[in-house]
Amino acid sequence: MTKYYLWFLLFYLFTEPRASRENDAPVMVTGILGESAILPTEIPNGYKLENINWASRTSVALVQPEGQSVKIITTHQNYRDRLNVPPNTYNLKISPLKMEDAGSYRADINLQNPTTSTTFTVTKNYTLHVYRRLAPPKITLTFVASENNTCNITLTCFMEEKGEAVKYQWTPLGEQAVESNGKSSLFIFQRPEDAPINYICTAINPVTNNSQSKLVQYPCAGMPMSSRSLWFILVPVLVLVPSAGILFYLQHKKKKDADSPSTSKVMALKDLPLSENQLYDEISMPKAIVSNPPKEEEALNTIYYTVQKPQKIKNSCSSATKLLGTSTNDSVI
Repeated sequence: MTKYYLWFLLFYLFTEPRASRENDAPVMVTGILGESAILPTEIPNGYKLENINWASRTSVALVQPEGQSVKIITTHQNYRDRLNVPPNTYNLKISPLKMEDAGSYRADINLQNPTTSTTFTVTKNYTLHVYRRLAPPKITLTFVASENNTCNITLTCFMEEKGEAVKYQWTPLGEQAVESNGKSSLFIFQRPEDAPINYICTAINPVTNNSQSKLVQYPCAGMPMSSRSLWFILVPVLVLVPSAGILFYLQHKKKKDADSPSTSKVMALKDLPLSENQLYDEISMPKAIVSNPPKEEEALNTIYYTVQKPQKIKNSCSSATKLLGTSTNDSVI
């Protein structure tokens, strides 16, 4: 009894499908933008297909066999007039591909066992990648001359239209190649006696590749001086030129002050002591063109005037008042 039960169990597991099956890992499908991609269904032999329900982020289409043909009911506007299902394979063909077609897909395949008339569903998952067909990449060259007459060169390879999963290869390979931010930089060194080398950059993605070349022949010719040597010359120039300008300005200002006419005030009112009965006046005399006149000459040119107010003197014997006035002229010699 046990023997027959085991045989029946094995027969059921390997010949009769379960009510629902689902593939563990998704099927990877790649396609080129503007071309087509096919999602395979792989209908098992001996089973009758009832329908296939295709879905992605939303429902995509319902596929039903009709005799020798297939009826496709598109359930999403983005896929209208772009789906095709061959009647012999029932694979889903999407054409032309758009970048937004990339993503996860699921096919619920409803089958019927003709012998037992039982129905079951097989679910398959897919991941669709859409890539651009690559154009030739661009190569730029930058260089720096070093002190030992070696030219440090950097070649940068990149795509003008950035795409997904683009890798780069250099031929021949230089000292070092680094990829970052969708670009590849190759570092090389050349001396004047080195022969020119043609470097090739190949851009690769999972569906296509394209190349570009660059002939490099010591681009540092005519630039024997490095940036460090250039700074040794520029720094003294930047220091000396402003200093010479400042000295010239000071000398010119000093000469201008010496040549300009001026008057010498011998003594200002504020420099003399004031009293109630004194009045002062000042005389400005032309000054000779002498930067520092001797003090003795200043003394000879100074004149002081003192004016005293008359004072009333009363006499006991007479009511008349006599006015006394004194005027003194002092000159300093």
